[in-house]
Amino acid sequence: MGRLAEALTQHQRIGVDTAPFIYLWEEHPRYFALSEELFSYLKTPTVQGYTSIVTLIEVCVYPQRQGYTDLIATYEQALLYSQQIQLLPVDIEIARQAVQLRATYNIHVPDALHIATALTAGATAFVTNDRRLTKVQEVKVLVLDDYTA
Repeated sequence: MGRLAEALTQHQRIGVDTAPFIYLWEEHPRYFALSEELFSYLKTPTVQGYTSIVTLIEVCVYPQRQGYTDLIATYEQALLYSQQIQLLPVDIEIARQAVQLRATYNIHVPDALHIATALTAGATAFVTNDRRLTKVQEVKVLVLDDYTA
């Protein structure tokens, strides 16, 4: 078990930012192994991951620009039908939570939506690679860079 998986064992509900998906799907040289570790842990029967519909938007921007419609369809399938990750829409409860997070921590709207989604789903950890989000106190923010070898 890697250090990231060890840190995750304290959490049964985990929010996931967009970056780990991109690292996994694009086999990022530095973060691929950590992303595999995260998604392997999320396969644990008692564990559930959550992400916002914002993730679908963010992962599809580059393929859309390049005209890779097959890749967009692949990403949609992976997010919409995942066993380990629930893709949640932004509703009024999440929007209100995002407003509070943005006002309190001065974080960007997409980040506030991601974290608000995780909190609304009952997540106690949020995995990202954005160190600026560690100022959020409502959830344990795990930054992938902290677990690189």
